[in-house]
Order: sequence, then structure tokens, then C-alpha cells
Amino acid sequence: MAVDAASSTRALGAARIAAVPARYALAGIVGLSFVVRLAAVLAHATPLYFPDEYIYGTLARSLAETGKLAIRGQPAHFPALLEPLLASPFWLFHDPMLAYRLTLGLNALAMSLAAIPVYLLARRLGLGAGLGLAAAALAVASPDLLFASFLLADPIAYPLVLTALYLAVRALEKPTWKLQVAFVVVAGLAAFARIQYAVLPFAFIAAALLVERGRVRRYWPTFALLVVPVVGVVALGPSRVLGYYTQVPHAHVPVHAALKWAAIDTMMLAYSAGWILIPGALVGLALALVRPRTRVERAFGAMALFLAGGVFVEAAVYAARGATRYQERYLFALLPLVALAFGLYVKRGWPHRLAVAVVSAVMLLLSVRVPLSGFTAADNKQDSPFLFAVFRLEALFSVGTGTLIVAIAAGILSVLAVALVGRKHAAAIVLSLAGLACVLASLGSFVFDRANAANVRASHLPRDLTWIDRTGLKDVSLVQTLGAPRGRATEQLFWNRNVTRVTLLPGAEATDAFGATPLTVTGDGRMVAGRDPITGPILFESYAARAEFTGAQFVGRGVSLELYKPVGTPRLSLLVAGLYTDGWLAHAGRLTVWPDASGRTDGTLTLRLWLPKDTQLTPMIFTAPGLKRTVMVPSGGSRTVVFHPSGTKPWVLHYRTTKNPYLDDGREISVKLDAPKLVRR
Repeated sequence: MAVDAASSTRALGAARIAAVPARYALAGIVGLSFVVRLAAVLAHATPLYFPDEYIYGTLARSLAETGKLAIRGQPAHFPALLEPLLASPFWLFHDPMLAYRLTLGLNALAMSLAAIPVYLLARRLGLGAGLGLAAAALAVASPDLLFASFLLADPIAYPLVLTALYLAVRALEKPTWKLQVAFVVVAGLAAFARIQYAVLPFAFIAAALLVERGRVRRYWPTFALLVVPVVGVVALGPSRVLGYYTQVPHAHVPVHAALKWAAIDTMMLAYSAGWILIPGALVGLALALVRPRTRVERAFGAMALFLAGGVFVEAAVYAARGATRYQERYLFALLPLVALAFGLYVKRGWPHRLAVAVVSAVMLLLSVRVPLSGFTAADNKQDSPFLFAVFRLEALFSVGTGTLIVAIAAGILSVLAVALVGRKHAAAIVLSLAGLACVLASLGSFVFDRANAANVRASHLPRDLTWIDRTGLKDVSLVQTLGAPRGRATEQLFWNRNVTRVTLLPGAEATDAFGATPLTVTGDGRMVAGRDPITGPILFESYAARAEFTGAQFVGRGVSLELYKPVGTPRLSLLVAGLYTDGWLAHAGRLTVWPDASGRTDGTLTLRLWLPKDTQLTPMIFTAPGLKRTVMVPSGGSRTVVFHPSGTKPWVLHYRTTKNPYLDDGREISVKLDAPKLVRR
């Protein structure tokens, strides 16, 4: 009797859950996703995906404050403008942190809304409320919703491309002019958010040719509407339309490398999608194309095929041209289609089990033979939240153990993909396992991202993020130096609008593609940008350089950046190229002394060289006009070297070592150096 009562209670509970209207359940999925993602984005301390976040944030700020599209005061031709337009009102509060948080909140909401078009598409395919809600839940459980934590176009584009896909399937099923207009408008918005989705109209045209077997006269409204942007591109010119991406159509693409990356992207997308769904989804997609039971199935299959083909080509080409990493940002809008294709397979009664077994076996072999450790190394993971999660797992255990755990999990899921075919409650179990994999990957990517952002906040930025603007100094020139990573400077550019110009000392790396003026240093130490010497405030990047100025007063320091205000014309007095903020000298570099007001460099230069314990005896070779000296610096000891610069021209002292020591962060170093002391005569 007790067992019967318990069974009745469970049955009653299940019945009550099933009785909840699907629209309420869908609203619950969207609401829960928004709350969870909002909490995640609020834990993200600072932008760090540069230069993209700086570009989008600066465009939004410029629109709010000037009504113009500009970056550092210069017109910026940039095709993906929907995100800056939507975020620009947040910058009207003139509080960068508030604008930043509100933008991330908008991202969390936008990505959560993606569940709605996925559910509608599932119902259109006849998958039923249960499978539709499961597909919607997977669409917002994906680890790629981590992109809500960044000022990028992807969060806004994600629901738009899925809505465009839904409307495309509707228009292919029943090509009325209203549905076609709706598709073109939403597809245009998706491309306006992220230019890669300009492939949507091409995918639709190809799908229409397939569905209609070449007869596409009923799609004249689509063709007529697409003429407008084509004429616009021709009239304005591709350079004005593409802006930032002008060189993309003219770039050489190594075909072999592109094919290799397409294969890698395919494997990695299977991981990101939860792995276990892939075999059934591939069979379901193939059946929708080859033996569709309804017109809407063929429409979905055709759109999924051509949209996936388009974005795979984009991702592979980008990787092959030098990015050399998994481009999950290009591909993650495809992930919800996997659950829908799997739903079509289930709806047909789990057919073609041998094909599922073959695909599962191939995937099992891939998980064993292709470890993920190579993809998580260095910057290879920067476009993939899934790889963030793998890297976090490797950090908890070890690189080999973390990769092995993922491979074992993938192997188990491959076996279950075959073993569960056709069994009772198999669909619920498979979808639950895929959901669990997505949730775990989302959790891992969040933990990694929170720690990474917090580390950047602590190591790259001072306590007061807007410290430069708060000084009241205007039109500050950033001076980038050789060896300085651009991220440190870009953080300052993001938070402080009064830094209006980027200049580059010889060998320095530009922060972005939006204008950086090379500097030349005159014989008397003036820094000349173009034809004009810098006469205003200076933000000097001292990460890998140490400078002393005349005609400039020190105002403050933001970790590795030093702010000076002019007292006359700023001039370099001394510059050590290759001296890091932690005191290490580079493997080789030079120290330059410029003449003072008397026109001479005469003085005494004292350098204290030293090494920590547990290092090697290191020879340092110094050369200057008429001078060559070798100094042996012992482990745990120090040596003091004195030089006497003299003359009317800049005096240059070159240094190098014959050793090749490296730090864990990849820097090639020699010995440590205290702040050089120059006493003028």
C-alpha cells in the first residue's frame, strides 16, 4: 500500500507539471536564464576581450555624447552597429561603470530571449511541447552564453539569427510576402549586429532553390528586398560599408589550412553541443533533407545545412588566415539546431540505428585520438567558453588528467548515444545528459572567466578606474613602448575618455586598427607625432620601459602606466628600453640619455644589477661609443656599474647577455636592475 501511495503521489506530481501551460514554462526558462546570467555578468570585473570590447564600448559612448560614430575623435566606419546603438543610452548617465553593467544586463536578457524562437521552431517542426521546451532550455544552457559578460555583438545577434532562421523556415514552408519581408528585416538586423550573419540571405536563397527544386518565382519579394542593400553597397563602396573589415574580401586564404580548421571546428562544436546529441541529430538532419515527411522539415534541413556551411566557411577562413584557434564565436548560433535535429530523429522513431552507431564510433575514436590539451594552451582558447571550462578542469587536476576526464566523459556519452536508442524515456535521458554537459561546461567557463577578469582588474588597473579623467587633464596622449602588451593600455582607454590619442615609440604595438601615430624622438628629447611635438599630457606605458622626463610633472600611476602633465615642452631625459615593472631586464635592449638644457649629456650613470637566489651566474655585456664592458652578476648577488655619458648627441648604451633565461610568462630576461641613477654635471 505504501508503494502504491508513493507511486500515485509521483504520478500526480508529474501530471501537475505536465499540466503547466507551455508558455509559462517557456517564460520560466527565459526568466531563470536571465537571473543566472545576470548574476554571472555582474561577477565579471572588467572588459578584457580587446580590442573588440573597447571598439563597441567607445562607439556606444560616442553616439551618446556626440551623436557621431567616432573612436578617439576620428570617424569610425564599422558595419556592426546595432549593439552600440542599443547600448548608447546607458552612456548618457556619464558613469562608465554603470553603463558597463547596464550593457551586460542587456546582453544577459538578449541571450536568454533566444529560447523563444527555438521553441517556436520546434513546435513548427511538430516536435511537441516537451521536446520544444528541452531545445529551448539547451539554447540558454550553452556555455557560449558566457559571451553575455563581454561588450560584443554576439549577445544581441544570437536571438536575432535564431529568429531569422525561424522566419526563414516559415517563409520556405509558405512563401507569403509578409513572411519573406519579416525574414529579410530580421536577417538584416542580425547582420547589422554581427556582419558574419550576412550569410543568412544567401543561405535562404540556396535553401529556396533546394526546397523548390530550382523554381523560385514565389520568392520575388525576397529578391526585390535584397536588391536594396546590394545597390547600397555599390553606391557607397565596399570600403565604406565594410569599414574595419575592408581587407577581408581581398585576403589570401590557404585552402588546406581552411579545410583542416573546418574539421577541427566540427569536432569542437560537437563538444560544445553536449556530444551525445550529435549522432541522432546528424541522422535527423539527413532525413529532413533526403526523405522529409513535411515541407517544413525540408525547409529546416535546407536552412540548417546552408547556414551551417556559411558560418563554417567564415570560421575556417578566419582561423586559416592566422587566428589558429577554434572559432566558437562564429559557430555557437548553430548549437540550438542540434537539439532540433535530434528532435526530428526522435519523432521518426529512432531509425537507422547502424548510422547512429557508426557516427558514435567515429566520435569515440576522435575523443581518444585528439586530446584537447593543445587547444587550451596559451591564447588558443580565447574564443571558446567550452575550452575555458576544459582549461579550468586542467587547472584543478593537471593538463593530462583534465584532458583525460573530458575524453572519458565523451567516450561514455558516445556509448550511451547508441545504447539508449529506442529505449523507454531515452529522449528525456539523452537530452538531460546533454543539458548536464552544457551546465557543467557553463559552470567551468564561468569560474575561469570570473577569476580571469578579477586577475586583470587587480593586475592591470588601479583602484580608481577613471583615475585619468578625474585629474581633469584633457587630450592625453598614450605613449606605447616596445614590449608592452596592448591590453593594459586598452583598459585605460576604455575607462578614461580623456585619453584621445595613441602614439608609438619605435617597435611598439598599436592597441587597435583605429589610428596610432608613430613617434620620433629628436636629438633634444622631444617626442614628435607626425610633424608636431607632444606638448600636452602624457600617459607613458612603463611595462617594459623606464623613462625620465624634463618639462613634465608626474601626476600619478595606474599600475604600469604613468601620467605626466606638461610644464613647458615634455622631453625625454633618459629611457631604458626593456626594463620591466618588476625589475627584470630584457635579454637585450638599450639605455638612452638625451642632452639637458645645456645641450650636453655629461653626467654619471649608476646601474645596480642583481639576481635572486637559485639563478645562474649571468654575464652582461655593455657597449657604447668607445666602450665595451662585461659584468658577471652572481646568483643571489649584485654588481654596481658606473658609466659617464658625455657629448652633445643622445648617448646610447646597449646591453645584452649570452644566456637565454625565460620567465613562466614567456619573457626572455637577463638580470634585475634597480632604478637607474643619472646625476647630471
